[in-house]
Amino acid sequence: MLRKLLRLMTQRLFWFAVFMVIQFLLLLYIVLWASYEKGFYLAFTALSIIMLFVVFTRPEKPAYKMVWMFLIGILPVFGGVLYLLMANKKLGYFSRKKMKRFLKSLPDASSFPETADASLYEEVPAYSHISRYISNKTGLPAWKGTECTYFYYNEEFFLDLLKEIKNAHSFIFIEYFIIGEGKWWSRILDELIEKVREGVDVRIIYDDMGSINAIPNRYDIKLRSYGIKAVAFNRVKLHINPRLNFRDHRKIFDIDGNVCYTGGLNLADEYANDEIRFGYWKDNAVKFKGDAVWNFTFMFLEMWTGVWGGEDNLSAYLPTMSFPDDGFVQPFGDNPFDDSCTAEDVYIQMIANAKRYVWITTPYLVPDDQMMGALMIAAASGVDVRIITPHFPDKKTVFEVSRSNCIPLIEAGVKIYEYMPGFIHSKTFIADDEAAVVGTTNIDYRSFYLHYELSVLFVHSSIVNAVKEDFSKTFELSELITVDMVKVHGPIRRLIRYFLRLFSPAF
Repeated sequence: MLRKLLRLMTQRLFWFAVFMVIQFLLLLYIVLWASYEKGFYLAFTALSIIMLFVVFTRPEKPAYKMVWMFLIGILPVFGGVLYLLMANKKLGYFSRKKMKRFLKSLPDASSFPETADASLYEEVPAYSHISRYISNKTGLPAWKGTECTYFYYNEEFFLDLLKEIKNAHSFIFIEYFIIGEGKWWSRILDELIEKVREGVDVRIIYDDMGSINAIPNRYDIKLRSYGIKAVAFNRVKLHINPRLNFRDHRKIFDIDGNVCYTGGLNLADEYANDEIRFGYWKDNAVKFKGDAVWNFTFMFLEMWTGVWGGEDNLSAYLPTMSFPDDGFVQPFGDNPFDDSCTAEDVYIQMIANAKRYVWITTPYLVPDDQMMGALMIAAASGVDVRIITPHFPDKKTVFEVSRSNCIPLIEAGVKIYEYMPGFIHSKTFIADDEAAVVGTTNIDYRSFYLHYELSVLFVHSSIVNAVKEDFSKTFELSELITVDMVKVHGPIRRLIRYFLRLFSPAF
């Protein structure tokens, strides 16, 4: 116990949490003191009323707004201040300026390979509206000319990645939520350093909060000492700030604009099952070769412009190699600063579009009312709706909320499974043997509203068959959950679940 406590106290995340709690309590005390001792009660109450109007009129999902309206309502003095500090979802002036300059630097349309938007609309009209929605919201088109490989096992991904790094000759772009020191990252880093010596442009973006306990503080400085251009996304600061919740949850490993990997896997030993914490870690990854890699390159360079700066000649990063078609492939991103939740909207459209079945894997089942309604309507309409979640949680609070959400879904006819060998981290949708989505987006508020995420829509692709095969294998290792298995009977635990569900947008 003492060893665990000492280890905890040496972690940066622990001290970050301590400072946040202290500052929050201090801020609460100052506001209450000013209100009741100095007569600012009406001023803070007026601020909360104004913030209620702001929340109500903002173009955001109702579930997210309801939580803030509830908090401001029950904390009429402190709620408005808290909202100002923690819920500012606007890019700063300089970031907006960088983004405008970046978009102006896009290559002329004649430089691009021909997109597959038109042929998708003609060949698969049942899914053309989903693809068109993605294109309209993100500007990222669907492609043919892309060869795809699905990795069922985590170790295969790491081995294949090391082989492809050796073939890089121009640039390597890496954007990951977690980079963790250990066996696999050491091997990857050795290859990257060698590539820098060969003149390859290597750039890395990692999320500072995601990697906070996995690598030393200011690890980007160490990477830059090797000649790698590296930056920590949204560096953790020991003060309350509105950008604290906005994390970069994407996974991109882009090699020369011709080869790219994405999926649920991060770059750490835990994801290769060399470090066991929650049983067997079930995850997935997809490898892309060809035209669709441009969408990943675009997303990376857009993020790079925001966090690093510079003015790249984007036409230098277009794909240069041709590959055979593997159906339609459309990678797309999502961010917390636009007026829509593109990934959630795509999920909902796939659920509504399904005629026979829709199967889902997610590590966290914390849907908002819109997603919950779509799942229940599909099940009531005779669609075979199945969801696989973990049996061993990595976050106990989220696990309690997930199990609580299972009850109305099961009662509506949705089949909920728990992956018994351990933790399932993949984020996958499949519908009717025709379309699938694989990416980084969980079914929870943080992924939908607060994170930078990415997903890939596959239509009539071999990946759809591979995903279905993966589901079939995973069902055999999973247990069908009943209401009695997830229902709690003690009043205290029920109260805890109600409380956690109420504040689930914060998870």
